[in-house]
Amino acid sequence: MMPQLMTCIRALQQGNSNVTNMLSKLVKEYLEDNSKPVVIDRNFVIDALPSGKINDLRKNIKLVMGVGFAKECYEVYCNWRRESLKECLINLLGLPEINVEEKSRLLEFENYILRRRIEAIQVALGTLIPSERRLCDSVFQGFSYVADLCFTDICRGTSIQLLNIAVVFARASPSYWRWFEIIGMFEAWRDEIPEFQSLFPESVVKKAMAIHDELGEASRDIFMKVINMIFHNPEAKIMVRAMDGKIKVMTINVMSYLIGLADQTSEHNGAGTSSLSVQIDRIMKRLERKLVAESKHLGERRYFFMMNSWRLVELCAEKSGLDVDCFKKYTAKIQQNLKLYQRSSWNVVLDLLKLENDDRFVEPNANAESMKDKLKLFNNHFKDLCSIQSRWAAFDMQLREQIIMSLENILLPAYGNFIGRFQNILGKHSYEYIKYGMFDIQDQINHLFLETKPMSQRLLKFVSQVCSSKNTYV
Repeated sequence: MMPQLMTCIRALQQGNSNVTNMLSKLVKEYLEDNSKPVVIDRNFVIDALPSGKINDLRKNIKLVMGVGFAKECYEVYCNWRRESLKECLINLLGLPEINVEEKSRLLEFENYILRRRIEAIQVALGTLIPSERRLCDSVFQGFSYVADLCFTDICRGTSIQLLNIAVVFARASPSYWRWFEIIGMFEAWRDEIPEFQSLFPESVVKKAMAIHDELGEASRDIFMKVINMIFHNPEAKIMVRAMDGKIKVMTINVMSYLIGLADQTSEHNGAGTSSLSVQIDRIMKRLERKLVAESKHLGERRYFFMMNSWRLVELCAEKSGLDVDCFKKYTAKIQQNLKLYQRSSWNVVLDLLKLENDDRFVEPNANAESMKDKLKLFNNHFKDLCSIQSRWAAFDMQLREQIIMSLENILLPAYGNFIGRFQNILGKHSYEYIKYGMFDIQDQINHLFLETKPMSQRLLKFVSQVCSSKNTYV
């Protein structure tokens, strides 16, 4: 009877490559098309093997078990399935066996495994092991205790390998993109722990839960390390220059990272989505503190720098499709800083155009002299402001137009009222002192921030690259 069992198993061994190839094909199709969910039936192994041979195996096992060869049957079956599962795992993932105690081997393995996609691990956890459980139950019908022993024996080594892979993820050196992979691995283990509890002894379950906790801790640690690298990297202090319009490399890197964070979270079936808004908000608050501190060294360009920075944030969020509530309050900061910019740069000239209500009670000559002095000061200040700020650069044309429109709205009415009163008092002599007509004022305002276009071409090209690539990093 044992020779018949061996013959049956040898025939089934020939189908091992079919199982491996079918599984590899399914995973490859998924990896090439992220929109497709991983849906592989947990009867996959049974379905992939010849059904007639499975029936023959079940009959032979029943006969062999019936005449007292349980131990021999157990060993033959377990040897076959262990090798089959090992071959399937190695071919599917391209993973050599590893030992977490072998440091040099671990370093070599680390660089390789970190390039693999998390979906392959999920298939191993969610399909291969449950499939082995069902195969054991199927061929050992009526011998559940033997099925339990076989399954544990067959899958112990594979489970240890999967746990070791998770250890590598958790303990490898930090990098920008590893955070996404660890989150994916963390979610995979979290989803499979209930399955482990139903399939494996307590010792294996405890190890899986410990690895799950270690992955969670590693994800938090790497997250903070990466953020610290972004903010403390020497390049973070560099400005991308376009005359007097500036954007810090730090801001560019932060947005690149956040777009990658959102893209990878989505790509890994939502891994980490629940905390995405919290993480983004933490990073953005830190970025804001850094930008505010930097702006204090920029003098009159302080709020203009802040507008440029928040416009970059707004544009990246829009073009990348980031739909996160916490971004709304930061993009609203453009308008806040626009008002602060108006106050700091233009209040001086606006104050000179103010008409006091009691001017009508002042002697006409005295009022005329006062208004002449104010107009002269206005002309000088206005000329200087336009000369300086014509060389500034807004982040893009939309921001430039927004700023210019806001200046027209506050300056043109004030100047028109002032000139109207001035002309009423001086009559035809007023034209000896009026340097700018209304159209001249508007023309001067429209010639502000003339360096905008060169900078926008360079940085908007970067924005497009950031928003179309997960791992862009300046």
